[in-house]
Amino acid sequence: MKINQIYSDNNKFKSIKFNKHLNVILGITKDKSKKDSDTHNLGKSTLISVIDFMLLKELRNNDLFKKNYSLLKDFTFFIELKKDSNSYVTVKRGVKNNTKISLKFHEEPFQDYKNEMMWDYIDLPLTSKDRKKNPKFILNDFFSFFNYEEYNYRKYLGYFLRTQYDYDKVFKLSKFQGKMIDWKPALLDLLGFDGDFLKDKLAIENQIDLTKKYLEEMKNELSVNDYEVDVVNSLIEAKSEDKKKLEKEIDKFDFYDKERDETRLIVKKIETKISELNNLEYRLAYEVEKIEDTLKHKLDFDLEKVEGIFNEAKILFGDQIKKSYSELVQFNKDIILERNKYQEKMLLKKSEQLNLIREDLKKLNNERVNKLSYIRSTDTMEKFKIYQNQLIEVENEISHLLNKLDDVDVIKSINKKIKQMETKLGENIQNLEEHLENPNEQYNEIKSHFRSLSKDILGESAILYYKMNTNSNPDFFADFVNINETHVNSQSDGYSYKKMLCVCFDLSVLITYSKRNFFKFVYHDGAYESMSDTRKIKYLDKVREICEEFDIQYILTTLSDDIPRDSNNNLYDFNNNEIVLELNDDENNLGRLFSMKF
Repeated sequence: MKINQIYSDNNKFKSIKFNKHLNVILGITKDKSKKDSDTHNLGKSTLISVIDFMLLKELRNNDLFKKNYSLLKDFTFFIELKKDSNSYVTVKRGVKNNTKISLKFHEEPFQDYKNEMMWDYIDLPLTSKDRKKNPKFILNDFFSFFNYEEYNYRKYLGYFLRTQYDYDKVFKLSKFQGKMIDWKPALLDLLGFDGDFLKDKLAIENQIDLTKKYLEEMKNELSVNDYEVDVVNSLIEAKSEDKKKLEKEIDKFDFYDKERDETRLIVKKIETKISELNNLEYRLAYEVEKIEDTLKHKLDFDLEKVEGIFNEAKILFGDQIKKSYSELVQFNKDIILERNKYQEKMLLKKSEQLNLIREDLKKLNNERVNKLSYIRSTDTMEKFKIYQNQLIEVENEISHLLNKLDDVDVIKSINKKIKQMETKLGENIQNLEEHLENPNEQYNEIKSHFRSLSKDILGESAILYYKMNTNSNPDFFADFVNINETHVNSQSDGYSYKKMLCVCFDLSVLITYSKRNFFKFVYHDGAYESMSDTRKIKYLDKVREICEEFDIQYILTTLSDDIPRDSNNNLYDFNNNEIVLELNDDENNLGRLFSMKF
């Protein structure tokens, strides 16, 4: 992909026809008394925003065309892109209806389609989910970059449209504000690795995080931890001992009285039976209430929120993420469904038992009232009732603990799933590390070009390398090495050096991909500012050489005051056709890119 030309239906915008190799956007300061901020506002950097816009960037609030909408709303732009010598595409996009894109494919270059009515695609929706109607997918298929089926062309565009804010880091641009998974796997692919190794690792990490969050919600809901199994069992054993002791105490009671021996014996039997039934009724009522409450109360697992997180990464994960998300959702459903089936079955059984017991209690209570009318109330009877109540409490506690054991099983099953995923994560980390250690010809070629370019331009040796960080993810670095190349020094911390490291990296990638379907252009805004004239000249000479040898289109911006001079104090000689746009600070603003000042 090269840029042939950019123009507008509004003549306030300066049309530009680009060369196939070196292109200079020159800013001329006519009034030397003006402040630097004014001379840097000619439109050299603004042009990057226009190119990015025409390569179908989705606008945000801080973008040029959003911030200056009232001034630019009537502009419609056209960009002509070259695939090869007889294959071109022109993109039409207006500021007012910026989500509607028109495309026209043609065989001849430098066409003027401002008044064109016959477009191959008209007003395509920029964010359409239909690949056949989405202009980015259509352009993606047209240019067919090396991994276009996985990423669209915009994934790597940031490396080849470097603004003044994109030189701080070689690999992670200021545009990469999202999560690591949004850019680093693509970087691995660009460097000749298989980014799926990192994507698989990040996917399982994300799934573990979500499941751990779900686990905490379940723990809070059920008020239990998996490590409480032995504690709960010990409590059940202790309460069972208490129950046996109470039963023995109750068995010791003698209600026999010589005066009313027969009646008292009957009462004792009735009281014992009532006590047993009361105990059973209390326990069953408690269990029924607990089951009903459990069935009414839904477990708090925010599936919509989880689904939103997965959907954000859907493009990067593809089928993998769909599988991982569905497994997590199904896992949650299985737990709840199995538990509810069991609880409903137990609810029916216990409710039937409870109704029968209550009928029996009514009969026994009536019989007891009749018999007790013949017996005086005694201290023995009061003690008996106390023991009865204590026994009921103990049995209820035992029932509660048994229910808690069921809840512990739920927590244990989730923890088991997490441990399985953590084992899988360990395998993914090992696979990633082994993959990165394997020989990689493409990576080695990029590194070789990078070393050569840094030596030719800066007279210094620089290297590309990676290190695994504490999260077992690869971090890539570009640094200078000392003269005997045994350790990295801090020279790369200087801003002008950082810029050149970025320039060398971008060119190394383009050289490596020069025989493949990929970008054939790069735009570096103010790359050589603050450098010495000697290094500026080496840089410009090397860029020219690379453009000719590898058919790369290089666009650079510079102020006239920054053009280097040779040892004879002569200005560097740009050819007339290399300076494709001149901008200046005339009072009427007609020398600026949009013939106006923002």
